[in-house]
Amino acid sequence: MNKKNMLSTGEFAKICKVTKQTLFHYDAVNLLKPKHISGKGYRRYGVEQFFDFDMIAVFKETGSSLKEIKEYVHGKSTEDFLALFEAKRVILRKEREQLAHREHTLKDMLTYTREALDFTYDTFMVQRQEEERLEFLPTVPFPVDSLSEIVERFVEYFDFFATKQRKPRLPFGMVLDRDGEEHEMYLGRYLFSRATRSTPRSQLHVKPEGAYAILAHKGTMPTHKKALAKLLGHIKSAGLAVASYVYAYDMMSYFLHGSGEVYATKYCIQVE
Repeated sequence: MNKKNMLSTGEFAKICKVTKQTLFHYDAVNLLKPKHISGKGYRRYGVEQFFDFDMIAVFKETGSSLKEIKEYVHGKSTEDFLALFEAKRVILRKEREQLAHREHTLKDMLTYTREALDFTYDTFMVQRQEEERLEFLPTVPFPVDSLSEIVERFVEYFDFFATKQRKPRLPFGMVLDRDGEEHEMYLGRYLFSRATRSTPRSQLHVKPEGAYAILAHKGTMPTHKKALAKLLGHIKSAGLAVASYVYAYDMMSYFLHGSGEVYATKYCIQVE
């Protein structure tokens, strides 16, 4: 036996930049065994086994488990290797997409939470807003003063995205429309979120650039109904005409108020 080509467990661990415990574990699971074990139990690795270890390290870099590596090291073909790498590539792409969405979510939550904290509530203003691309999800018209109806629509909304294996992006809200010209009650017509690359063209809505009457309110359903009436009264008093739906943006109610009874909404109506 040429001892120059044989290394102790400690020496082999050093060139592989791992601990001896790692090598012991690889031996125990029959993944990488020492080339020789003496009668006294001394383990010796052949220097050429470094390449076996390096192959294992490459597999680990692809996200493969030790069980998967063992299966492929013992008797799998090159085509099997390629199939495994392709499968890992698909997994990695999905993980990257999930991380990108998580980053977008954190960024959006920071932006809209700061807006909700800094906004001046119950103050009428007319402000020019830029064009905004939204994803509209049509729904059965529902009265916005019915909590049970709103919850039912929200469940349908989140179920829709779940079945499409997609995640909605902030801002989130409802589009309200008057229940006929002679009625003061408003109905929810759509739920919306920010449009993304995966938004179907049929559900893409472009909120036009222009002047918008805005009023944000924190309160219960009855006080929100009064706030919306107050906004419409301000529009009429200012000699303006309503030119759009009512875009009702959620102001991070879940995170700032913690109660389903009290919520914050920003109402925006295009005027002319």
